[in-house]
Amino acid sequence: MKTLLVMILTIALCVIIYYNCRVYKEKHALKKTVGRILSIGGVIVMFNIMQLCTDSPLWARFALSGYYVSSDWLLLFLLIFSFEYIGKELSKYVKKKLIIFMIAIDTVSLTLNTFTKHAFDVKKAFVAGESMYCLDVTPYFALHYVLVMVLAVACLVSLFYGAVKAPMFYRHKYLLISIILLLLVALNVIFFNSPIDISVLGYVVGGICIYYCAFVYTPQRLLPQTLFRVAEDMNVGLLLLDMEGNRLYNNRLGQQMLSEEWALVDERGCSLEHWCKEQYINGTKEFTEDCSFYKRGKERVLRIQLQRLKDVHNQLQGGYFVIDDRTEEIKQQAQERYMSNHDALTGFYNKEYFYENAKRFIRNNEQSELYMVCTDVKDFKMINDFFGTEVGDVVLKNIAHFIETNVGQNTVYGRIGNDVFAVLMPRAYYTESLFDNMRQEDYFASMDIEVSFPVVNYMGVYEVKKRDLPISVMCDRARMAITKIKGGYHRRVAYYDEMIRDDILREKRLIGDLREAIDEGHLQMYLQPQVSADGTMLGAEALVRWIHPEKGMVMPGDFIPVFERNGLISEVDKYIWECACQRLRKWKDEGREDVYISVNISPKDFYFMDIYQIFTALVRKYEIEPKNIKLEITETAIVIDIKRQMELIGKLQQAGFVVEMDDFGSGHSSLNMLKDIDVDVLKIDMAFLAKARDEERSKKILEMVVLLSKQLSMPVIMEGVETESQVKFLSAIGCDMFQGYYFARPMEVAKFEEQYMR
Repeated sequence: MKTLLVMILTIALCVIIYYNCRVYKEKHALKKTVGRILSIGGVIVMFNIMQLCTDSPLWARFALSGYYVSSDWLLLFLLIFSFEYIGKELSKYVKKKLIIFMIAIDTVSLTLNTFTKHAFDVKKAFVAGESMYCLDVTPYFALHYVLVMVLAVACLVSLFYGAVKAPMFYRHKYLLISIILLLLVALNVIFFNSPIDISVLGYVVGGICIYYCAFVYTPQRLLPQTLFRVAEDMNVGLLLLDMEGNRLYNNRLGQQMLSEEWALVDERGCSLEHWCKEQYINGTKEFTEDCSFYKRGKERVLRIQLQRLKDVHNQLQGGYFVIDDRTEEIKQQAQERYMSNHDALTGFYNKEYFYENAKRFIRNNEQSELYMVCTDVKDFKMINDFFGTEVGDVVLKNIAHFIETNVGQNTVYGRIGNDVFAVLMPRAYYTESLFDNMRQEDYFASMDIEVSFPVVNYMGVYEVKKRDLPISVMCDRARMAITKIKGGYHRRVAYYDEMIRDDILREKRLIGDLREAIDEGHLQMYLQPQVSADGTMLGAEALVRWIHPEKGMVMPGDFIPVFERNGLISEVDKYIWECACQRLRKWKDEGREDVYISVNISPKDFYFMDIYQIFTALVRKYEIEPKNIKLEITETAIVIDIKRQMELIGKLQQAGFVVEMDDFGSGHSSLNMLKDIDVDVLKIDMAFLAKARDEERSKKILEMVVLLSKQLSMPVIMEGVETESQVKFLSAIGCDMFQGYYFARPMEVAKFEEQYMR
């Protein structure tokens, strides 16, 4: 009997050693703890074998002490295993250091018991005619027994907690380990005082079960379930086929793609499943490609990947398709490409993409004569500033629609600047009257507001002679041509030539010299007298002259239009206004407050500056009378927005300024304006008569205008008077103020003062 038990326990010890070796080959985080449990289980078996084999009471006590000490540490590591296995939620309620301290004391006590016999002793018993040692405990042994039970209960609570909290899959292993531990405790109680302790085998079985649950059961059972969940949650369709091409499995999204609800078919009308089976059976290679299928007539782009599964002998076992619906992704990519290459407002090519397509267009049309046409809206910034960007956007969209509708198919067009459009077209398609056909109301189509702003769209044309030029340079040359006509109303198309290039360079040099001209006093104020019929000086108009240090006198006609086109005219005007106020202050100090100076306000000044604020600040700064600085406003500036300008004129008049309407009769004025516009003085240019085909008829009209102005208490100044006969005629019809070469040319301030002020 004793020999049989020793053989059984020896086999159990070998099994534990085998599994312990397997544990240390694992790479799992639980390897260390499970290895300890198995190792201590082996120690328990060894002590039990020693107890059976010895005839010495001393060694029997030593073996049993080792057995009980090992049991303490086994339960401790089982408790640690349960915490690591189910998480550490309960570990915060267990004082691990205290337990280790108690086990250490018990270990010392049981080890000393070999000699002191204070906890237990051994006594002989006979089983089947063979003598064996059994336990003879003292009351002190109860302390060890309580410690063991506490540890066992803690392990059971932890394992049962894991079984309750864990998913269904994990409950089986927690319950299995819990049941084995319960059986082990029960066997320990039953065979507590027996010479043959069957519970020792429970340690072996428990250790193997822990190994199995940790390293075998969980991975083998969890892997297919995890793979199944992963496949079901994939955002691509998965279709698994056997060797003959029959469907073995499809995930949730794969089933959706193959369902009748989706009804995906190729261009032949074959279903997606039939198509996959056909590719699998008839094809030999694996592939990944984008394929077009149709769902109720609408295209769906599927990226389909075929993988074939082969065994170690390269024999086909089956295969699977991965199907990814990329329709929305491709649409998004196409939209992003479109937005990166097109103007968001008009849908035209943006600058970079226009350059790219224009270059390709030139290569593909080597035999055709080509024109690069650029368009530019006059004073577009004013439209945005005055009416708002929404109105400006409508203007741009309407221009784009007009271009798209009228330039033809064999062209390339794009928006290359804020209000700049470019068109590359064959010369045969080009017509100069293209934009002349666009009416004023077409620019503001689809808007309910009334806009009186005169929109003019200019065209600059560059004939493509050097095809290797960068497209940007071609556009620059077309736009250079526009600069020669921008600002006028009568000519809307200009063609590039080398003279234009030279003029542009000259204008750029003028623009670059302006700041220095103001700072160094090269810009000077000249005065042209305004007189009565007998030549008595009443006042003067302030004019600007540029005395260039290298070029000498630069005539106003050479630089004023340049600065008006690019907005720098405001800088010139502010400089002259300042000069005029400085001179009026000097005259006031000399006792001549009876002389006034008229200054010009350019149309663009109204949009780039606060006219009222500037002039009121100037008269305060120099302490002069507002009536001595007369403000000349062109009728062009007024008719752009009569309501707004009349409000401004009213504010200026209330502040004491005299407001003159300059160039009356040369632009858009009418008798209706005399009724609506409440200015103080009318200023009429003699060009009113010079441009007329019927001079006598014009004289009668002029006479009537002078008469009406008198009745409206608006004095009239005639400028451009050059002959005695003109003076006599104008005096006869009631004019009493004159300005022109007949009386005096514009002159330096010093000369004016010497001739008229002394």
